[in-house]
Amino acid sequence: MSIKVFLADDHRLMVEGFRVELKKYGIDVVKVVYSLSDLISLFTQSLADVLVIDIRFDSKDGETIDGLDVCEKILAKHPSTKIVVFSQFDDEYLVEKAYKIGVFAFVRKDEETEVLVEAITNAYNGKPFLPPGVAQQLAWASVKALNPTRLLDDKEIKVFTLIADGLSIMDVAQELGLSDKTIRTMVKNVKQKLNTDNFADFTKLAIRFGLTSLEIKKKS
Repeated sequence: MSIKVFLADDHRLMVEGFRVELKKYGIDVVKVVYSLSDLISLFTQSLADVLVIDIRFDSKDGETIDGLDVCEKILAKHPSTKIVVFSQFDDEYLVEKAYKIGVFAFVRKDEETEVLVEAITNAYNGKPFLPPGVAQQLAWASVKALNPTRLLDDKEIKVFTLIADGLSIMDVAQELGLSDKTIRTMVKNVKQKLNTDNFADFTKLAIRFGLTSLEIKKKS
C-alpha cells in the first residue's frame, strides 16, 4: 500500500520533479496546490496520509505568506495531521518553531530525495524525524548561543578569560583588585549564563571562541 501525499509548494517545476521521484519509492502525490488558499479544506477532502508543505508562499499582491502559520492552524483543528515541512529556508528559528508546533519533520530542499522519503515514511508511521543536516544545524546553533562574548558583560568576560587561562579565584581577585567574594559572585553568574558548572568548560569555550591562547591536549 502506497503512502498518499498532499504537496503544497509554489515552485511548480520542483513539484513535478519530486512527484516523479517520490513515485519511485511507492509514495503517491495525490494532490498538489501552489498556494495556501483553502489548503485546510482541500487537504481534508484529499484523504492524504501526509501533508508536505513549504513555508514561504508568494501571494498575488507580492506579500509572503508563512506556511508555518497555516500548519499551526491545521494542527489546532486537526491535531493528528501528519506534516512534513519541505523548504529552502532553514533558519534555526523556523526549524525550532516547526517542531514546537508539532510537525513530524523539517527537510531542506537541498537534501537527497531519500531524506524526504524517510521523513514522509516516518510521519506516516507516527514517528518524528530529524534529518542529519538539520540536527547538525541545531547543534551548532546551540553552541553559538553559548558564545561568551554575546552573553557576558565586559567585567564577566575578564573574569571568564582569566579562569579559562587557569587562574584561581584568589588569583583573579588579586589581578583585578577585587574581593574573593565579588569574584565568586561573578563566577556564579557566568556559570549560570553559560549553563555550565565547571571551569573545564570555561577553557573549552574560551578556546572555541578565540578568547585564550591555551590548547586542549589531545589524549594519546
